Amino acid sequence: MGDLIGLKKIGSIALLEINNPPVNIIDSAVIMGLINTLNDLGNDPFCRAVIISGAGEKGFSAGASVAEHLPEEAPEMIEKMVNLLKTMHSTQLITIATVHGFCFGGGAEVALACDFVIASEDAKFGIPEITLGCYPPFAMLQLPNLVGIRKAKEMILSGRAIKAEDAKKIGLINLIVGQDALEESAIEFLTPILNNPPRIVALTLTRLREIESLGTLDGHQKMGQLFIDDLCTHPDYIEGITSFLEKRKPSWKAKRFCAGGCGCK
Repeated sequence: MGDLIGLKKIGSIALLEINNPPVNIIDSAVIMGLINTLNDLGNDPFCRAVIISGAGEKGFSAGASVAEHLPEEAPEMIEKMVNLLKTMHSTQLITIATVHGFCFGGGAEVALACDFVIASEDAKFGIPEITLGCYPPFAMLQLPNLVGIRKAKEMILSGRAIKAEDAKKIGLINLIVGQDALEESAIEFLTPILNNPPRIVALTLTRLREIESLGTLDGHQKMGQLFIDDLCTHPDYIEGITSFLEKRKPSWKAKRFCAGGCGCK
């Protein structure tokens, strides 16, 4: 687990904290830490719920590691992310993300994979991958189910972040509370659920997730492979990633849509 994932327990609730300063980047080590911790907690007969948060004052997570999006590293990172999302889907634990500050890209995909999301008033949610010359394979599966296809297209194609108030209006999150009240509010939110019979809650949650993920569980694997096939050799993808790492403005090669034959891919 290491220091990247903090863990403490309050009764039957585990509090799991992503601790990868300064902005809690979701890299391979964090992904594996989350998978291993969730698996360990899933084997704990006394644990029924997990609250996932981000350490520090800046935010939940600024997103996935851009360095690990380089073509030679992206396939391994994508595979690990697929495994994390499968783990979150299959666990019998109730999962809640408590979000403050920024929650972007891969960080948003982790938060949205939780059963519930509670956000502070300063929280912002965004899927900015398009600005790096790529698309968000897992958010493309998550967002239409959560907010509808039109709003999903708007968020993904614009790359713009939305405030907590707007996220609440479109059904992206459950509650907005003060930042200091996130943990307390999550525990309070869980209390009536945990008062119900444990095995029936777990069974009901499993069935709800099955309904929610109809056509999308295998879709995670498919979208991960499409991401690799579509983008890892595309010059605009490579330019978007390298320009970000080099802290310069990208210079896109393909200036307009084309049907092929121009050498843009």
